[in-house]
Amino acid sequence: MKKHLSQILKENFGISKEDYSDAKKLKKEQNTGIGEILVKKKIITETQLLEALSIQYDIPFLPKLSVDDIRNDFTKHVPIQFLKKYLMVPLEKNNASSDLENNSDQKDANNSTPSDDYLIAINGPACFQALDDLLRILQPGDFEVVFAAKDAILSVISTAYDQTRDSAQQLVRNMEEDGSAIISEIEKTADLLDDTSDAPIIKLVNHIISQSIKAKASDIHIEPYQDSFKVRYRIDGILYDLLTPPKWMQSSLISRIKVMAKMDIAEKRLPQDGRLEVKMGNQDIDIRVSTLPTSFGERVVLRLLNKSSSLLRLSDLG
Repeated sequence: MKKHLSQILKENFGISKEDYSDAKKLKKEQNTGIGEILVKKKIITETQLLEALSIQYDIPFLPKLSVDDIRNDFTKHVPIQFLKKYLMVPLEKNNASSDLENNSDQKDANNSTPSDDYLIAINGPACFQALDDLLRILQPGDFEVVFAAKDAILSVISTAYDQTRDSAQQLVRNMEEDGSAIISEIEKTADLLDDTSDAPIIKLVNHIISQSIKAKASDIHIEPYQDSFKVRYRIDGILYDLLTPPKWMQSSLISRIKVMAKMDIAEKRLPQDGRLEVKMGNQDIDIRVSTLPTSFGERVVLRLLNKSSSLLRLSDLG
């Protein structure tokens, strides 16, 4: 007979009846699970909750998700927003299954695994319905489900989609091939903030910001010249060239940034300041944006502030 979650938490982690009862009362008010409430109140950790759910549902818990287990063949068929919303990600079953054997007493009898086999990491039982939708899309030959921590799942999702994303240079080359069609597409796009849009300028801006975050840059500079403009980022106080797109992209790229920062895109003769927040995996980035008019167009500087970063140790300073 399957044990109740309260019994498992009490036996394995010493949760009192009072703490569980208080969480049960808050469940109706906050419309969330009892386990999540206990984690928020710091009565238990996320790892302890997942270990308890692992016992309750007889689903293995994988403490770490290895970068070697990442497969990105699903990225063209499954939207990244879907996986992030329901906190689940498909992994390579071969390597991850061996990790499971090292972390649990369960033995896998499979000696050879086809390439269409998946190991799917989820963050809890609440996403079982979404898991059915994911399986319908993937149509795996065989699959296994494991529990994993939220941050680990988000990190794998970001890595998988980042590996399949076109480079900034490739995006610019694609845009140069059919410039007139892209300009008309940009003019017809009313809502530039639509994250699901396939507009090339939106993709390019998102990629510039994500590349700069990964490189741990402190600033992004967009510098206009008479016949060209440059995108550079600052790392350890030194400016490095990131891109030199064609001049016709300048106004559209700057307009996209100004819309994201809630600035007036019609005002191009006065300096403006704005800010925006972006999330990349488990990192929260605060971006301050400044524009300054010049004779060749607006100059833009984006200051990147990583709110998730902790204090550096002496050895990290170099």
